[in-house]
Amino acid sequence: MSYHLVLQAAMQLTDECDGGHIKNRWTGVGLRAGEPSVHVGVDNMKAVSPLKPVSRTTLSEQVALQLAAEVAAKRWQPGDKLPSEAELCRAFNVGRSTLREALKSLAFVGIIRMRAGGGSYVAERPPKYINRPLLTRGTLSTEKDVTDLSEARLVLETELASLCAQRATRADLAKLQGLSRKMKLAKDDDQGQFPQLDLEFHLLIAASSKNEVLAELLGHIRGALQELISKSLLPSNGMDLACKQHEKILDALRQRNPVAARKAIRAHLSTFHRGYKVLLSTRQ
Repeated sequence: MSYHLVLQAAMQLTDECDGGHIKNRWTGVGLRAGEPSVHVGVDNMKAVSPLKPVSRTTLSEQVALQLAAEVAAKRWQPGDKLPSEAELCRAFNVGRSTLREALKSLAFVGIIRMRAGGGSYVAERPPKYINRPLLTRGTLSTEKDVTDLSEARLVLETELASLCAQRATRADLAKLQGLSRKMKLAKDDDQGQFPQLDLEFHLLIAASSKNEVLAELLGHIRGALQELISKSLLPSNGMDLACKQHEKILDALRQRNPVAARKAIRAHLSTFHRGYKVLLSTRQ
């Protein structure tokens, strides 16, 4: 049964991927065949080169990469407010959900700041790790290594979260809640404890699934996970977003809702992977 779940998850991931690119589930977004490029004027896009409408694959990633490139090119200055969501949606010819996923990815790595009800702003200070090499000697030495690990996490952790929602004991949930509290405290200190607590949170979900085979599979890539999380050096706003997403995962687990748990952890891992790819693009 355990291997059936892994196979089922792998098939689900394969259905959503096409040559390494996540298929878009939207309908009616992106350019139609033969449709010319659209250049939309945006009031506060200061000296911005025309944004290119994106294709139907990996929409949020392409939007995030284009926005990151504009920030890197100093089209907006630190502290500047980005165009409204409506304006950016028109410029990129995408839906709000796609745009928001892209903005979350940029916020996750500290390139922008998102204010509830107040729009998005270029970060006053660039992430301290933007100019540091991300792919160094170690388990993760290439971009493909990072992608492979992210896909493995999606296959394993979505099913582990689903099983955890069904099988976790009250004691397990209490431990997860305790880790969640510690992460909220750790994001405000300078001890660098957040990455380790983040890893422990995910490993505890695996253990609480009560499936020793799947938990052991995740344990086998523990070193790679720790390396990936440590290299990310999440900025404070990225930690804030991670904490919020962890709370959504925990809420689903407490509600004993395997579908919601799978969805919440998939959203969390996808945000992390998109953000990391944006960082990698700044090194190219």
